[in-house]
Amino acid sequence: MRFLHIADLHLGFALNGVSFHEEQEHALCEIREIIRREHIDAVLIAGDVFDRAVTSAETLALYDRFLTALRCEDHVSAFLIAGNHDGGARLAQLSAILSASDIYICGMLTERPQPIPCGDCEVWLVPFFHTDQVRLLYPDEPINSANDAMAAVVRDILSRRDPNKKAILVAHCFVNGAQLSESDVGARLGGASLIGADVFDGLDYVALGHLHGMQHPSDRVWYAGSLYPYSFSEGEKYAIIYDSVSDGITPVPLHPLRRLRTLSGTYDEMLAIAESDGSCEDYMRIILTDRSVGLETLERFRERYPRLLLMLGASETVGQGITLTTEELASMEPKDLLTRFCLETAGYQPDTDEIELFLQALRETGEEDVQ
Repeated sequence: MRFLHIADLHLGFALNGVSFHEEQEHALCEIREIIRREHIDAVLIAGDVFDRAVTSAETLALYDRFLTALRCEDHVSAFLIAGNHDGGARLAQLSAILSASDIYICGMLTERPQPIPCGDCEVWLVPFFHTDQVRLLYPDEPINSANDAMAAVVRDILSRRDPNKKAILVAHCFVNGAQLSESDVGARLGGASLIGADVFDGLDYVALGHLHGMQHPSDRVWYAGSLYPYSFSEGEKYAIIYDSVSDGITPVPLHPLRRLRTLSGTYDEMLAIAESDGSCEDYMRIILTDRSVGLETLERFRERYPRLLLMLGASETVGQGITLTTEELASMEPKDLLTRFCLETAGYQPDTDEIELFLQALRETGEEDVQ
């Protein structure tokens, strides 16, 4: 069997109020081209199908067209799980009926994972979960952390797997040692905790979602990364092919309709680059190092870059290409995470009232024990 692993579609995503619908539609078309060219048998979608739990009719229509085309035109099976951005119950609507058409969706971990036969493989679906959900499923297990919870789930899977088939796990989580990009910082605010890569030992392929850069924390554990660049620091995008016969893992590059680019320099340097730039339709962030930004300056650059999303002056400059390790991220306080997230995605620092409202929201949802 040949599987195509993708993740973090974030359908319905908008940056600074600009919808990425056209870009996402183009990306899904490219996924289908890869399926046909590479003779793919099944698609693994490792969570965050949508950017938010309740989404627009336009976004739902795009999702519907994509899944319908996978089955009715490309004739591949599809395996989906909910991520922390998805409404798990909503995503799993009609899942029992859809499974009869080889579309398998797991929205919430309300029962022990069950194997789904797929050729010479078994696919196991583990959506984004909170530790308490796993404690209910395994009351006799010593579960005190997300790592303990995932370890209990994987032990259960390994005890029931068919030894004559390859075991594929689809999950949505943070794995210790992975690298984060700007758009991943907000994911930590959802209460996710670190999981050791060794938890997945014994599985043949682990298809992960949650982090937006393609990477593999261990030999068998892979993040496909997001479908499209959702922050200015993100690099190349990939889908991943897993071949169960050869046991081979092959990243396949994607080609975004438009890039997200950052230019930094003096006003005169930026004007000179703009005049000769052949990629003016990209989404842009421009940082001027020698002056502040006024309306006149902004409009002048927008004449050349119609998709200019953010322009910062010398006193407002934020870091470029910032990455964090999961260990560094875990050590940060919620208010520090919020501050960094606002600086790196929107270019401003939240005030005291905004921070307090954020901390109050975390306390009310029970996601964090914050002071």
